[in-house]
Amino acid sequence: MKNLLWNILLIVIGIILILFPARTIDITIEVIGIILLLCGVVGLVLGIKGQGAYRVYTLSGTAVAIAAGIIFLVQPSFVRAFLPMLMGIAILLSGVLNIGTAFSQKRAGAPKWPMSLVISIITVILGVLILMNLDYTADIMIILIGFIFVFNGTSMLIMKLLNKV
Repeated sequence: MKNLLWNILLIVIGIILILFPARTIDITIEVIGIILLLCGVVGLVLGIKGQGAYRVYTLSGTAVAIAAGIIFLVQPSFVRAFLPMLMGIAILLSGVLNIGTAFSQKRAGAPKWPMSLVISIITVILGVLILMNLDYTADIMIILIGFIFVFNGTSMLIMKLLNKV
């Protein structure tokens, strides 16, 4: 019964993600902002009670958490624009580093190094595409996650029905 409810929940969440990607992102940004502020407040209390290096470390992390929380809550459009850029840069850098790994595999005599190179080049291209389409990247990612949730929930329900003894 628990798995059945979980699969139905996945399907429902997936449909919500597909139908309302922008609102889903906005709600996620708000929730993260609130969590960052709460972590900042807890860190502030712990930092004030702490001593020495622990106190300095905790208070600096607290300042970052509070500042980030405020930015998430006051400037959600900035966060919405910044996250896809960060994701695009990370994917691009990953692809570039993996190209280096592919050539290291070649020097080491690995027979399948060309496949690593192709995958790495595709990764670089995806990173560039994300960076060129920042306005749509977040929505597209949310919609893809929604489809994955719907597919996963549906496939698990089908498997459960087919294998019912």
